[in-house]
Amino acid sequence: MDVAFVTTRLVEKDAQGNFTEATLRELRKRCGKVTLFTFAYERSPVEGVDIRYVGGSNGHSIGANVRALLSTGKLARELATYDLLVLAGPDVGVLPAVHRAKKLNPRIRLFWVYHSLTPSEFLPSLKDRLLTMARKRAYLWSMMRSDTVQTFSFYVKSELLAEGIEDSLIRPEPFAIDTRAFATGDKRKIRAKHGLESDFVLLYVGRLAPAKRVDRLIEAMKGLDGDIALVIVGGGPERERLETMAKASGKKVIFAGRVPDEELPDYYAACDTWVTASEHEGFCVPIVEAMAAGKPVVVPFAGAMPETAGDAGLIYEQGNTRDMVACIQCLREDRKYYESLAGRAVDSAKYFDIGRVMPAYVETICNSGRR
Repeated sequence: MDVAFVTTRLVEKDAQGNFTEATLRELRKRCGKVTLFTFAYERSPVEGVDIRYVGGSNGHSIGANVRALLSTGKLARELATYDLLVLAGPDVGVLPAVHRAKKLNPRIRLFWVYHSLTPSEFLPSLKDRLLTMARKRAYLWSMMRSDTVQTFSFYVKSELLAEGIEDSLIRPEPFAIDTRAFATGDKRKIRAKHGLESDFVLLYVGRLAPAKRVDRLIEAMKGLDGDIALVIVGGGPERERLETMAKASGKKVIFAGRVPDEELPDYYAACDTWVTASEHEGFCVPIVEAMAAGKPVVVPFAGAMPETAGDAGLIYEQGNTRDMVACIQCLREDRKYYESLAGRAVDSAKYFDIGRVMPAYVETICNSGRR
């Protein structure tokens, strides 16, 4: 069976990119020809997997989407030579070629991998909102004409059901990471680097974007006394505003910026708990990374976050900073309960280990292509 894996881009040092790369490697073991069709590729090549740039060159932009649309016929004829098309969140410029390929070769199976999109109401600019709404309409149109739609949470499945996607098409499967990588961090290194030796450390890892509501984490610090610090790992458009807010708060808030993959386990090891105030997540990979490091998590009742955290974390009312503070205080003051949650975290993370998930996940993809 020959497989075309169609996606938007693969970037270096990214959990989704790591998962996609592992998927390609496993597909290469089990299938015949495996080709990656993408707008942009910023990682080391996967042995045995050819790359086609659907926008004509290695880059993702509106212009690249236009070029993909203009080459729909040529691209469709190439895609029609495959047995299975895996559509892992491809941008809209390639979708006409995908469905024309299906018409040229009705035996092709279409396997959609949908991560969810941030709802447009949480996006800061009109341009972002319009682009997301257009992308969502195109995705739904494509999924309704596919054979399988895979999600990484039951929450995202519920989103798709509400949009009219048939229940029989949707198959939730867990996302996965290499949990072993997060179980061996060196806490002393980071605590010494940032002067955190005696602090109860809250950690946030993720983009500094409006929908992530990192401002609420800084606001929550005002309700926490004593030796406590908030460490923020990541970058994004909100950083300057958040740094100004943190300085005005008078609290110990450290912006570590983007850190290399090899340092990330050290940050998780150095923290006492991982916390977020995000408005929406279709899965939330850092929850699993924190659990793999044996850390309880504090998350809002929003999106797929309670589902991903399971019984390894505390759930607070979305937007309620006082409730968030109460959860953090509970972990600070009740060491026995903290240790109980930490143990559950390690156990829960095993469910998302890539060694357990990947063989079954790729078998699901392959079975879809054999029907």
